[in-house]
Amino acid sequence: MNDNATRAGAGRSVGLVPFLFGVTGEQELPGAVLTGLLADLGLSRTAARALIARMRVNGQLASTRRGREVDYRLAGNFARGFERIKSGSARAVTPWEGRFHALLYQVPEGQRAFRDLLRRHALFTGFGIMQPGVLIALTDLSPRLADVLAEKPDGASVRIGTIALSDADAAAVAYEAWDLAAVGANYRAHIASLRTAMQSTAELPAAAETLRAFAELTMPPMVDTLRDPGLPPELRPPDWPWAELTGLLEQVNARYWRPAIAYVRSRVTG
Repeated sequence: MNDNATRAGAGRSVGLVPFLFGVTGEQELPGAVLTGLLADLGLSRTAARALIARMRVNGQLASTRRGREVDYRLAGNFARGFERIKSGSARAVTPWEGRFHALLYQVPEGQRAFRDLLRRHALFTGFGIMQPGVLIALTDLSPRLADVLAEKPDGASVRIGTIALSDADAAAVAYEAWDLAAVGANYRAHIASLRTAMQSTAELPAAAETLRAFAELTMPPMVDTLRDPGLPPELRPPDWPWAELTGLLEQVNARYWRPAIAYVRSRVTG
């Protein structure tokens, strides 16, 4: 088990926010609307406001004041992660060229805050952990970390390079670096839940409970897709369940989208 696994539980409430941007189709949402929709999804208004404030401090949300109202939008690597989620089954697979792009870092223990910041942003961007101090990706993702790397303190070093491996070795490294055992297990659990949900044919009302059910069904698997680097066939585990999961998500979207968006639009425009 590596640090990738620690992200699965921590981002559930945070994941509600991009879910709402996706459902509304809006680039910006007024704070009052965002708070109200988060309340519809089960958060108290106090918890919703605290979540929005925390995400703003963490650079996950940006804000624009318009008179007495504040509008929010997704920002930085968080916004890029949302775009990766939205791509779904259409996500492009990066061809394997016989090497990983690598980010090698050494950070003194006294500067662990920077180390943790770098690793957190790198994992969210799509890097995997090959070993302590070595992050790998299928393409050069270092430009997406420019803001973090600009904060590199004296005494810390960060170098960009490549690591060439045979297909077999690269597949073994990728399996551990992105914790694909856990990702695959999560995918299969989501598949079982989605199959069960799709057995019902009852008409869904344009109501908060439909929005909540839609979020509960789709948000956890969509967040987990951020842990999947989109490996090429040469590096992918056998029977990788990505295609089955995304196919089921498309079916759930087709069933829940219309009533959920009708309810959300009534909240946004009302």
